[in-house]
Amino acid sequence: MFKLTLAKSTVQYDITTLVGSFSWDSEFTVTSTLEFEVVNGDTRFFPKNPCDVGDMVILIKNDSEIFRGILIDESKSGRGAVTYRASDFSWYLGQSKSVYQFNQTSATQAITTILNDFGISIGSILTMPTIIDKIYIQESPGKVIQDIIDKVEKHEGYAINGEMREGNLFLEKRNDLLIEGQFQLTEDLSFNVTDVIGDPQRKRSIEEMRNRIKIIVDDEETGYEITAEAEDTGLIERYGLIEETIKIDAEDAAKSRQVVKNLLKQLGRVHETVSIKLMGDIRFKSGRLFDVVEPVTGINNRFMIVSVKHQVSNQIHTMELELVLPEGVA
Repeated sequence: MFKLTLAKSTVQYDITTLVGSFSWDSEFTVTSTLEFEVVNGDTRFFPKNPCDVGDMVILIKNDSEIFRGILIDESKSGRGAVTYRASDFSWYLGQSKSVYQFNQTSATQAITTILNDFGISIGSILTMPTIIDKIYIQESPGKVIQDIIDKVEKHEGYAINGEMREGNLFLEKRNDLLIEGQFQLTEDLSFNVTDVIGDPQRKRSIEEMRNRIKIIVDDEETGYEITAEAEDTGLIERYGLIEETIKIDAEDAAKSRQVVKNLLKQLGRVHETVSIKLMGDIRFKSGRLFDVVEPVTGINNRFMIVSVKHQVSNQIHTMELELVLPEGVA
């Protein structure tokens, strides 16, 4: 059973019975949102709506916390249901403008400094030795952190996933976490969520394919220099030459061979995107992998979740997913 709790400074309310429906999302951004409707009434004995912007809400299912955040929007229309939107605590990182100067600072320390400045609780942050030597002026803390993460991913050759869990921020390598979704029909009966796939849509395209990658370094003394190059001859023969040239900083030149290898793995393939609707499982989040077979559209592969929108109405849980092929899958 889902339970939605409203937490004020001195008291908590179980508002589950007041809520008609609710939804939450998971995307490749740190910030997640929760939306719900509270039944409205002005009769004498109708329960009073205790919600107000700035209050904290916590969504759980059984013993698992799904979302914790702050009510940031309230919308009313006559006697209709009152709609609320909540964001997790990383929302604050996008609302301010600040100034940061990092001088030969590790990425881990730079991000930790920002999070501490804005009171964001840290669950864990992976060790990122990439050096940050940059001034950020009138940038939101969220954009500064994202710029640092982009630099680390490019420099170190791995992807980073950010999530808020129980009010704490986790930054981790995007590991290949394979899940198999289950929907609990009754207490004793469950089935795989992919047994019933709704509204399957599949798109395959070579528009984003790149089958030759060159890395160049802009050096003040020698000018532009190609430091690494990789290509997929099979893809070139089949689809023609589609080349990408990437410029990196001179300080990153030593890792250019690894960078070009990673980029070819990401871009050298037919790109496939899929959208489907399934019964719900709270474990489905962005970055997770799962297998999908759908014979009508020909979907048959292991996919990575780019985004998922969970919806619950009368305790019935469904979800809409956007999927892509993960790295290394063609």
